[in-house]
Amino acid sequence: MHTPRPWRRLSPDLFRFATTELYDLRVAIMCVFDDTAVLQPALSFEAVRSGLAGLGWDEAVDDEQLDQALGMLTGWGLLEASQNHAARYATPEEFERRNLQWSLTTPGQAAIGGVLHALDALRQVAGLQPAVIEAIADGLADLHDLAGDPSTESGRIATRLAEVESHLISLVTSVRQFNTQLQRLMRDDATSDEVFGEVKRRTVVYLKEYIDGVERPTRRVQAGIERLAAAGVEAVFERALAGANLAPMPGADPGVAWRAERARRWDALRAWFAPDPLAADVGTAGAQPRIAALVGLAREAILQLLRVLERRWESRRRSASVAEDFRALAGFFALAASEAEAHRLFNAAFGAWPARHAHLACPDAEAVAASTSWSDAPPVDVPPVLRMGGLAGTPVRVRAVADPRRVRADRQREQAEALARAVDLRSRLVTHGPVRLSSFGILPRDAFAELLDLVGRALGAAVASDGSRRIVSADGQVEVVLRDPGDGRTAHLATGAGIMSAPDLLVQIWVLDVDVLEPLEAVGG
Repeated sequence: MHTPRPWRRLSPDLFRFATTELYDLRVAIMCVFDDTAVLQPALSFEAVRSGLAGLGWDEAVDDEQLDQALGMLTGWGLLEASQNHAARYATPEEFERRNLQWSLTTPGQAAIGGVLHALDALRQVAGLQPAVIEAIADGLADLHDLAGDPSTESGRIATRLAEVESHLISLVTSVRQFNTQLQRLMRDDATSDEVFGEVKRRTVVYLKEYIDGVERPTRRVQAGIERLAAAGVEAVFERALAGANLAPMPGADPGVAWRAERARRWDALRAWFAPDPLAADVGTAGAQPRIAALVGLAREAILQLLRVLERRWESRRRSASVAEDFRALAGFFALAASEAEAHRLFNAAFGAWPARHAHLACPDAEAVAASTSWSDAPPVDVPPVLRMGGLAGTPVRVRAVADPRRVRADRQREQAEALARAVDLRSRLVTHGPVRLSSFGILPRDAFAELLDLVGRALGAAVASDGSRRIVSADGQVEVVLRDPGDGRTAHLATGAGIMSAPDLLVQIWVLDVDVLEPLEAVGG
């Protein structure tokens, strides 16, 4: 079933005030109401006039024009007119002008909000920031902690949920604007090659930095989504609804629409980072997260920028193009009258005269065939100047050929010592069976770095059927197995640089029966 498109419910009068003739006065009036509606929801005729002056409206507006504009906005349903019972009237003329006051309706608030949002969108600058994804991950982690504590105020949960949603909107808006700007850059043929090349270089560096920085926060967001889904996101929405403190409205319960909007934005967050595997009814089961597609688009954009630059160089610099030069040379060869003419053309094009052509006879009368031995070849007189100073007259420096055996032996010895240190370092990390991460205690800096590298690689591995994560080092010597005991304990590892806090996982490390030093010992022997 297809849901109705929301834009089909828009009234054609919603933005008429900003599109018809003499729209500038009506837009200014709506801005006056938007600016003062926070503390003064209803404005009189004179208050509207003074509000226009406060916004910087310097054109003369008579009473008839202002009254006509207010009447048109009221007729379109953007303003609502009511009697001002608090005003005092001294004359009938004052009653005509002061008995009415106007206030924004709900469509009016939406209309001026749409215009102001359009102005903000025109002023915004595109930017891809992995920090936004970090902020989403932090917000999800805080929501999980706040929702798990019964003593937490519901207002804090509602505020944190709104922050997460605003960060997601900022991410989507930035991606949309950056893609539009990138496509505009690729289509802009008026930019000079130098400027385009510089922009291309900075854009490629920008995209590479974004790709490198987006992976870790994305994993944090995915973990935060799964934690909230396991704890029950509906319970989070219930407490956030209580903390939102919605104002009572006549008619339907506003909480129903609020809950529906929260569910829609939660589905959008999952679609970006961790699609629901159980959402088979809408065809999204097993779908790829949009953030992964964004990384793929960034990589593709780098290739497109390089292709566009190559195409521009091909089209604008054909006179200096190697491909075009060879095509023109091929045409000249096709028009050559004879083979001798073709050889002369080849010599002129490449500067390769007959001495460089093995298939042509050399006209040198003193030439000796390459197959002639030195004993049979005629002697050649060499001037003493060439033997003493070379062609340029500088002294000839004779340098003995260096013996590489000593350098090779030194390098082999350094490599063997480095491997021995690595083997000793890893042997100190070997565990006899599964142990807690906190049991390693105080470690030297090098041992801590090696442990952190092994555990980090293991955390990036896929989860096996038994719930463990298993990896083997690149040299095939060390195997690491991680398991989450599920008790939520935290390990504190002390190092020379400080104390690191991490989940207290079960770690099992052992060195396999692979001797990486044996090939070097064989070479040394």
